[in-house]
Amino acid sequence: MPNTERKTGNRISGSFSCNPGGNRRFFLENQREHIVEHKRGLQYIESFVEDLKIDTTRFSGTLSYYHKLDSLLSHLYVCYDSTLRNQEPTECMKNIFYATQGFPDLIYTDRTLQQLKNAGGLRLLEEEDANRIIKYDAYMRYVLKVESTSMQEKATQVRLTRNSVFAFSEAMDSIYVNGALPEKMSVITNDKDLLNKFFNEVLVYRANCGYMSELITKLQQRAKDLIKFYTEKYHLK
Repeated sequence: MPNTERKTGNRISGSFSCNPGGNRRFFLENQREHIVEHKRGLQYIESFVEDLKIDTTRFSGTLSYYHKLDSLLSHLYVCYDSTLRNQEPTECMKNIFYATQGFPDLIYTDRTLQQLKNAGGLRLLEEEDANRIIKYDAYMRYVLKVESTSMQEKATQVRLTRNSVFAFSEAMDSIYVNGALPEKMSVITNDKDLLNKFFNEVLVYRANCGYMSELITKLQQRAKDLIKFYTEKYHLK
């Protein structure tokens, strides 16, 4: 019995030691795969940072447009009062007409984001890196949702009412034929209820523009924070 135990023990011991080269190849293969995945993950990070740099510039342009809209709509009460008094406030009505033509679309670069989400790229990143990208993407989706729902609805609503307030042919002929607003914007109604409705809608539209501006400002700051974080962590150029 003692001899049998020794033999059994020798056989078991031999099963682990008879193929040391195979174990080493397995270890090296794992190490190689880990290095490759780490390199791919870093490439995703570098690409994402480049996208963010492009987006921060785009966001600045979008914010400038929203600030312009806010400036054009900054004297609504005076304009409303002048309109009710039949003083034909041409300049401020031109500003309202121009500002309610439309708002800037939020344009961003989703090349790397889509690859990370759809091609399984997030699993190649460290947990903290992936979580930061996920949170940024979630906030981006929220801003886009606000733009496509609340902002778009208010813009459409105010334009529909606007068509009952301004001389359509006068405005359209100038815009589409000459490519500019007419020198004079004529109000074609004396209906105080309609005018009150219109100016209230413009006021809400302006508030929505302000909210979009606030959201995009925060989005831009988040993008800048991510650029700084990844650049410092991975010593990017």
